[in-house]
Parts: sequence; structure tokens; C-alpha cells
Amino acid sequence: MKRFYTCCILLFVFSTSAFAKNATVHFTIKNFKGSIFIHDPVLLYDLTKKKVNELQLDAHQSASFTIDIDQPTYLIFYLSDRYFRYSLFLTPGDELFLTVDFAQKNNQFKVTGKGSNNNQPEIFALTNMDTQPFNNDKNPERVIAAINKQYLLNKGLLANYIKANKPSTAFIKNAMINLKYFAPANYYEFSHNHTLFKSKEELKPWLKIQDSLFKTIKLSNDEALNAYNYTELIYNFMFRETEALEIEYQKQPAVFYKQWFHTNPAKGDSTYKSWYLGVITKKVVDKYFTGKAAEYAYVRALKYRFSRADYPAVVSIFNYFKKEYPHSAYVKGFSPTIAELVKKQQQTFSKATIFVKNNGTRLNTFKDVLALTKGKVALIDMWGTWCTPCREEIEKNALKLETYFKGKNVNFIYIANFDVGREKEWKKAIAYFQIEGMQILANPALTKDIMDKVKSTGYPTYIIINKDGSYRKTATQHPVNVQAMIKEIEIANLQ
Repeated sequence: MKRFYTCCILLFVFSTSAFAKNATVHFTIKNFKGSIFIHDPVLLYDLTKKKVNELQLDAHQSASFTIDIDQPTYLIFYLSDRYFRYSLFLTPGDELFLTVDFAQKNNQFKVTGKGSNNNQPEIFALTNMDTQPFNNDKNPERVIAAINKQYLLNKGLLANYIKANKPSTAFIKNAMINLKYFAPANYYEFSHNHTLFKSKEELKPWLKIQDSLFKTIKLSNDEALNAYNYTELIYNFMFRETEALEIEYQKQPAVFYKQWFHTNPAKGDSTYKSWYLGVITKKVVDKYFTGKAAEYAYVRALKYRFSRADYPAVVSIFNYFKKEYPHSAYVKGFSPTIAELVKKQQQTFSKATIFVKNNGTRLNTFKDVLALTKGKVALIDMWGTWCTPCREEIEKNALKLETYFKGKNVNFIYIANFDVGREKEWKKAIAYFQIEGMQILANPALTKDIMDKVKSTGYPTYIIINKDGSYRKTATQHPVNVQAMIKEIEIANLQ
């Protein structure tokens, strides 16, 4: 985990009314050639954006940014090509003048203007945890000891900052909330990154500490939604809890359906299978969150699923979210994108989409696949509808490759793996992404034979078949350099 500053707090504005005031920050960044990147809160309401705006410095190495706010909040900025981050606590009417000189010792960081008492450089002293030294630990004792030690240091540093700089009441309130969630947020993230595949017995000491930490906080806390540690705790909690239910669904469907839907797998699959992620998200939110915290939990779930190109889940989750929060500003902001997703879900197959006989389910060996493309160069994409990087690569590069090689005697073969029993979802994904070329729904034997022969274990895996039937993995794999991929296929096509 990279080291970063607790003061780097993301902004989330929940008001649905018109903004009453604004705050402005004037930047002067001396002896620096690059850009200023700002986490813009307005972009949070756009499902497709990642909340980042870029400011270009002028000839005087300066730039200004105005933010519409009706309540105190935090704004992060960072500089390109440097690990330099800072967060500003802004209230309506603030006007800050921020100067940094990278040619001077300690960068000569200065903040003046209205609101500067909340934004002095000493706030850098409040640090989050670098937990990398504990990555190989089998037990939680060392990491929780380090987290508790850092918590006490931060507590003292914050007290000194308050005494020296006399920050506003709003700043103090938010900083104290953020401090309160420091240990639970950092421990939860670390422990769940390292205990996913542990046995129940191995999990006991980890969960015991988690339970003790969670007893000190409110998991659903509307007043904490401006505190970085709290918002990150919600994000990780939603991600890990829904992930755990997905794993339970895959490994123990009977337990999953009995606990969460009070039914059996046969009835459950017929009702929930195509949209179970939306149902899972709703059940996690309903169980743990209320009010604005629940609204925010839905938003983080939606942004997360969208970033992973899991669009059926996005639409499913949004439908629940809209029903629960019909007047939310996020509903208005997300609706145009959702409408586009729904429209694309209604698409039919491309005319260039070819389903192999019996969907290819009777192909058992790599040799069977090679027979489909004799005398032609082909690119095989070993993917799956469940695979996030697979979906991302298809969305980003499939059409580019297919368009470039149209009419050039190159075949594209998309082999879906571990999707047997999900024919409906598989075909929906093919139509949604408008995937052209040959489509194969691989049985386990075919998947194993191909991956064994090319000595690969991960998905997606890309394989070039030459005209003579020889084959090899492409040099460029995920994340794909599409120009390098084009060059590899062109060279094979010339031979």
C-alpha cells in the first residue's frame, strides 16, 4: 500500500439544492513543469468520470480553481510527475493563496488568505499507514500494533496543530471524526486484502480484532461522510462484503440462497441469477447502512462496478438505488449513462458475429480450434464474462482490432472460459460489446488443453495462430498495447 496523507480527503457533496457559495484556490507552483490535478466533486455525479480535473499553469506558473460548495468540505490536489499531494479544507467564501517553490528547501510551502488557519503545511504530519512491511504476516498482532501506534501519534500531532493554528470548529470536528475511523479503516483494508482465502480457523484472530475496532465506531454515520477514513471504510466494506457473497454463491449456492433469499438454488437461479449482484448490493446496504450513508454506499458500489465494465450489475444496482433514493442528485447525474447502458443491452449481434456449431461446447482440444482457421492468421482471446480485465480489454480494443484487419484475411476467435451454464449472460455480453468473429463457449477440457499448451494461467490470454497452424502467446498481454498487437498480427500475416 502506498504511503499517503490522512489529510488527503475526497470530497462528496450531497446537497440536491442549488449551491449557496463557492471557494477559490489560487495556485503558484514555482520551478515545476507540469499540471495540477484536482479531485473535482462535481464529477462525482457523472458515472463515467473519476472526479479528476487538470489545471494548466500559465506563464507565471499560476492557476486558479473555484469550487461550488454550500458546506465545509475537503479538496485534494496533486502534481503530475511528483508524489506531492495536499488537501484543503474549504468553507463557503474561502479564498486561499497557495505557493510552492520546488527549488527551495522544504519546497517553501505557504498558504495564506481566508481559511488558511485550516490548511497549514503541518497537517502533512498526519499520515496514514504504510502496511507493506506486514504483507507476509500470518497473524494480525504486528499490523494492529503499528496501526494503534500511528493512531496515538496522529492524535498528538492533531492536538498540537489545533493549539498552534487555531483552526475552525468545522475543521476540528471533521479531523476528530477522521481520526476516530483511522484504525478501523486501515485495519479492515489490510486484513481483507490478506485473508480472502484463509480458513475459518485462520480468520478468527483477524476477525476478533475487527470486531473490537468496529465496536468503537458507527458503521453507518451520516456525519462522517466528509472524513476520508470513513468513506474509504465504506468503499472497502461494500467491495469486500459483496465479494464474499459472490464467493459464497459460487462455492456454496445452497447456503447462499438459504441465508439471503430463503430459497433453494434451483428456484434462486431462475429468479435472481441474471441480476443477483444488484440484489446482493441491496441486501448489504440494507443490513449495514441507513440514510445518507446508505446512499453513499450505493454510489460507491455503482462507481466500482462501472469501473470494472460490469454493466449488467450497474443497471441492476441502479434500479434498486433509484427506487430507494428517487430524489437523489446522483440519480439525476447517473441517469443519462444508465439509459445508454440499457440501450446497448438491447442490441442484437453484429452481422460479423459467428457462433461455432453447438456454441463450440463440443470442441475438446486446441487442435479442434485450429481446424476452424486453417490457412489463416487468427487472434484468440481467452476471456470470460466474469473477468473484469477481459471485459475492459474487449471494450477498449476489440472493435479497433476488428476494424483495422477487416478484409485482411485475419480471423478473430473469442473463447469464453468458465461460462458453461451462463449461455444467456455470455450472449448478452457478446451483443453488448458488439464482438465480431468466431464465438466459442469452452467446456473445461478445452480451456485446460489450450491454457496448458500455451503455458498460461491468467485471463485474458491472447494467442496468435499462424497460417501453418503453429501458435504462440502474443508479446503484449493485459494491459494490451493495441499498436503492438496490430504489429504482431501484421507480421504473422506477412509470413
